[in-house]
Amino acid sequence: MALPPIAKATLQAAVISAGSNVLAQGIASYRDQKPFELDSQAVFQFTTSALILSPLTFLWLEGLESRFPGFDEPSGSEKDKQATGKPTLNVRNTVAKVIVDQVIGGAWNTVAFIATMGLLRGQDYEVIKGQIVNDFWPMLLAGLKLWPFVSVLNFTVVPADKRLLVGNFFGVIWGIYLSLMAA
Repeated sequence: MALPPIAKATLQAAVISAGSNVLAQGIASYRDQKPFELDSQAVFQFTTSALILSPLTFLWLEGLESRFPGFDEPSGSEKDKQATGKPTLNVRNTVAKVIVDQVIGGAWNTVAFIATMGLLRGQDYEVIKGQIVNDFWPMLLAGLKLWPFVSVLNFTVVPADKRLLVGNFFGVIWGIYLSLMAA
């Protein structure tokens, strides 16, 4: 029995997130010239965060595609449609998706990540609120160095059902950054 796309994407995200955290721990260990000791609690927290947030990201990406379809079906007669065979990129919708994804999605994801990690660490509301205030802008601005590129790539050449997977692969780099920042 095949898993529904949202479940498959969520499991992929969890595995990739766990791997990113382990890589980040290895990098931190090497950087600090200390022997590597796996922090299984951190791996658990990052994996659980992915299990919580990835379904929401999957639905977000589906909603963006529904609201701003990235491709227009060929117009004209059936003969013309068969000759070209490919839908054309809707540049206006693609630009709108990238902007909405980076501004609204990026802000929401940043706050959701900080809050989820705080909750998984057992922190109280005031501590989490302080982390959001302190970490939001640095994380969001750092993300703008990677995620707009990923969004453009995803919204122009990646099929809609594979976008979370592609995002997850880039998420390895981002996960290492977040793991090192959250340490």
